[in-house]
Amino acid sequence: MPTPSTQTLRDAVRDAVPIVIGYITLGLAAGMLLSAAGLSWWWAPLWSVLIYSGTMQMLLVPLAGAGEPLAAIAASAVFVSGRHVFYGLGFPLDRIRARALARLYAIHAITDEVYALLASKDRTRMSGRYLLSVEVICHSSWTAGTTAGALTGTWLAALVGERIELLGFVLTSLFVILAIENWRTHPDPSVLALGLVAGAA
Repeated sequence: MPTPSTQTLRDAVRDAVPIVIGYITLGLAAGMLLSAAGLSWWWAPLWSVLIYSGTMQMLLVPLAGAGEPLAAIAASAVFVSGRHVFYGLGFPLDRIRARALARLYAIHAITDEVYALLASKDRTRMSGRYLLSVEVICHSSWTAGTTAGALTGTWLAALVGERIELLGFVLTSLFVILAIENWRTHPDPSVLALGLVAGAA
């Protein structure tokens, strides 16, 4: 079977589709969580563009909502998203022959999912256009998802008032559903036990 091409924008769109679906779904939950914490909707696109770490953005909502000091937020960011530095070190930056700004963006836009996708490809066959296109598509889908979620949450807040805080359950319920679906697909007791131990720790 021939190896799928990894050169053009069309190739990038094809390969990014699963990530886009996941990012829009998770982004909606993250945006609603932001609204439930009483933060303005515009924080969603701002954080999505500048931070672009789903885990950190979700953690930032209660930290910012509680007025935690900047030093505590920075320390949390190091512990939660520090792994992204190593993604940048392993990224095939040599394939991007564009300007320095594009190369810096390429490092900034690496997430767990994008890195996993690119690591599964033959790096010698990937073009710079393909790499940047995958990242821009995924980054845009995350930003669109969080913004849509925040706007929806803001609209709901206008309808239900203070009860909007009840939307804080969306993230928990999302991961519960994902865990149930994963169990139905791959019922492995050892994975379940490992997850419970990790959660307890």
